[in-house]
Amino acid sequence: MFRVADIDVLRNSLEEIDFRSEKFVSFEISRYLNHYGLNADNLFPRQDSRNTHQFGYFPCATFRIACHYFSPPPEKVCGTVFIVHGYYDHAGLYGHLIKYCLRKDLAVVIFDLPGHGLSTGAIASIDSFSQYREVFSACLRLAQTAGLCKPWRVLAQSTGGAIVMDSCLATCDESTDRFESIVLLAPLVRPQGWLSGSLLHTLLEPFVETVARKFVVNSSDEEFLRFIRESDPLQSKVLSARWVGALKQWLVEFEKYTPCAARIAVVQGAEDTTVDWRYNLKVIEKKFPKAVTYMIAEARHHLANESEDIRERLYSILDNVL
Repeated sequence: MFRVADIDVLRNSLEEIDFRSEKFVSFEISRYLNHYGLNADNLFPRQDSRNTHQFGYFPCATFRIACHYFSPPPEKVCGTVFIVHGYYDHAGLYGHLIKYCLRKDLAVVIFDLPGHGLSTGAIASIDSFSQYREVFSACLRLAQTAGLCKPWRVLAQSTGGAIVMDSCLATCDESTDRFESIVLLAPLVRPQGWLSGSLLHTLLEPFVETVARKFVVNSSDEEFLRFIRESDPLQSKVLSARWVGALKQWLVEFEKYTPCAARIAVVQGAEDTTVDWRYNLKVIEKKFPKAVTYMIAEARHHLANESEDIRERLYSILDNVL
């Protein structure tokens, strides 16, 4: 069992990650991996001593960013997928997608955003979405230096989708050349109820730093919902007013970007009540004219952790676009 009391101990014990060199797996790391199902026995489709998992951190500005690298044996790897998680999430919740990629002989890089999981930073908060983009860019530079297997692909959920879109729009030509495929799962542009929420934020921001988080039903998987409510010590219990302010500013910047020719695939659940997906799909298509959208009936927001039957429908789409 991984507990709140273990978080700082593990975070402070992490060494700087080396994608090409495995390090000793401490008791604290082992307990964390087992708690979230990130242990090798659970993730890799075949037991092989040449399967590798590197876990550590990389520095970016003032942050120490917790990062994982999973890889099948070198002769089997046919590319690398960078997974970018959503708000309130962390790498420990992405076992299903990691397992899917490894079944396809794709190596996986996944990191915790600042203020999330085992990365440093104010909990579930950020001053500017540009800081997220800088962390993503730092991860890609590290992967380039390490010579991680190409072609590269990106798979991003919700806020992770906003980060990837921001990166693509800020460096369109580079992003178009860098990634063979870019897949966004229920990408965030504007949350559901944004107009009233934005007004409330304007009124309350001078007086309130955080508000209590309401755990919403964003998946059909009851076990997942129960886990994040009751058994995940890395879950934030608050919504940061600073994060909402950063989103407001990012929306202004997003509108100003010139459209990008990058080919992206968007997968969206028709029962998503977390993001304003009807609005979002329209503006995404304006910024990315080559975007292709795939709808999944009955799916809610957290596509990475939907019920098994919906995940299978997601995997069928990923088979064709990732």
